[in-house]
Amino acid sequence: MKSGDAELSSRLRSTSSELRAINRQLKAGKVTPSKTALQEFRQILDNVRMTAWTVSELINARESTTNPEPLLSFLASERMRRVSQMMRDLSADIDKQAFTWQSSGIQALSNSVRELDSRLTKLSARTGLTGS
Repeated sequence: MKSGDAELSSRLRSTSSELRAINRQLKAGKVTPSKTALQEFRQILDNVRMTAWTVSELINARESTTNPEPLLSFLASERMRRVSQMMRDLSADIDKQAFTWQSSGIQALSNSVRELDSRLTKLSARTGLTGS
């Protein structure tokens, strides 16, 4: 095991221990975190969970010499599902006026959505799909 691998494994064990402690504290319900902090925590956990699962599945595929293409396709589908859900949530936030154009990150999000839309349009044209 390489030094970097050992360090990451150690950090994963330490973080897992910390997460178990946080889980116990949240379940006890004696302290209520801020809504914003809890939402950010949930998002980060979801991202880390998905990344850890992806890496785990790729390692399994490599070790079993399984073709990783179906797994990569599934992962792309899972990302699309997650992005679709986040876009619906953001749309609801906009409708509730939870943020404005001046809010931090709105311009970057707008640029990313335009870039994704452009790539989806090109993909649709290449594959003969029509817009819905």
